Amino acid sequence: MTVLAYGAPAADQPVSRIEITRRAPGPHDVRIEILYCGICHSDLHQVRSEWAGTLYPCVPGHEIVGRVTETGPHVSAHKPGDLVGVGCIVDSCQTCSDCNEGLENYCDAMVGTYNGLTADAPGHTLGGYSQQVVVHERYVLKITLPEEQLAAVAPLLCAGITT
Repeated sequence: MTVLAYGAPAADQPVSRIEITRRAPGPHDVRIEILYCGICHSDLHQVRSEWAGTLYPCVPGHEIVGRVTETGPHVSAHKPGDLVGVGCIVDSCQTCSDCNEGLENYCDAMVGTYNGLTADAPGHTLGGYSQQVVVHERYVLKITLPEEQLAAVAPLLCAGITT
């Protein structure tokens, strides 16, 4: 599915409106219509390639709040219409000792919300400065606050502010 996003084609190019492709949800995935996405200093450093390893096009954004629009057939914790959040991880191996202990951030196969390697085109993840995102259910958090408070929730999904 083609959606609108804001990303940069290169470190010396401005962030601008682009079209990206989002994959169809797999058995354990959740498709989310993004309502809000915070802006973190790390997004800016990454898009400008001030930190090593930026992959382009780079669509940053790891403080995502939105509404579930579709789920894979094996998803049980989320349903269309749910308000949810996504932080800086969208997948991992889910089988190593770190994943089994809830320490996915140490998993060698951890996939970041953006700039993480994936088999999906363009070969890396594209973040929350977009209309939609598809995430493994394990990394989707249910939000129970009223809809009018959602904008304030997005920055709380950043590890920097929560620690």
